[in-house]
Amino acid sequence: MTDLLIAMRTFVRLCERPNFSRVAAEMHASHTTIARRLDQVEAHFGATLFHRTTRRLIATPDADRLLVHARSMLDALDVAEQDFGPVRNQPSGLVRIGFTTALGLYYVERLGELTALHPALQLDCAMTDWQRDVVEDRLDLALRVGPVSDDSLVIHPLGLLARLLVAHPAYLERHGAAACAEDLLHHQCIAYAYGDVPARWTIDGRERVVGGTFRSDSSEAVHRAALSGLGIALLPAIRVRDDIEAGRLVPVLPDSVIAPLDILAVHPSHKRLPPRARVVLDFLKANFPGDRQGGAA
Repeated sequence: MTDLLIAMRTFVRLCERPNFSRVAAEMHASHTTIARRLDQVEAHFGATLFHRTTRRLIATPDADRLLVHARSMLDALDVAEQDFGPVRNQPSGLVRIGFTTALGLYYVERLGELTALHPALQLDCAMTDWQRDVVEDRLDLALRVGPVSDDSLVIHPLGLLARLLVAHPAYLERHGAAACAEDLLHHQCIAYAYGDVPARWTIDGRERVVGGTFRSDSSEAVHRAALSGLGIALLPAIRVRDDIEAGRLVPVLPDSVIAPLDILAVHPSHKRLPPRARVVLDFLKANFPGDRQGGAA
């Protein structure tokens, strides 16, 4: 790859994450090297692309104009490299995937099957419960809980993920079992929520605001709180099945109808999905742990 192409990749990343130090760490280069690459792009196009201060980089209108062309060029190059790679039709290279915690842990246990079929793939899994910015975090694919109404994203439905109400046996011994959904209002419910937004559980077709002494924006923290006996939690079935079988958790209101999570895979609409990412998307679809949806794009 020529020096200008490397410099253009650096420019795109600086637009997505305007911080010399962070981009330098990602690209395994020095701060000085990153600054020199940006100088090269500015000199080549005869434009000032960033206003630089001691604290931040501020993209100029010329940077916004060039970014459109740079992304299109680099995407086309990625596709060409895949087509003319050393092993024809063998996908290779890095794929960055944004996972929710529960699904991420599920898939990570199975990624060995994917890498065994495609040993030239490299997988970078960014695992958080909040929705990462697909472009800023340079993700090829990300999982979302639907619905998604963002025109900048291409949506691929994966399926429906069942959820269960569970609690530790010791908690139920102390507080008694819930006989109906209304009883949850008198229990310690472990809320999975963000900020000041109240937690709402839809059970048997009716939405209820629930709460208790503990809440978290991490599904893993909610899971561990349930295991410690802090209350009743609503969690993906794939996360608690082993605990139920082992007796660490007990289903609560097992006959109630709980709305499943609609899980989607997304990628940026401005960027063609490269073959290496398409292989990963197909793997996510084929190994989805819930009710799979057909007709995905």
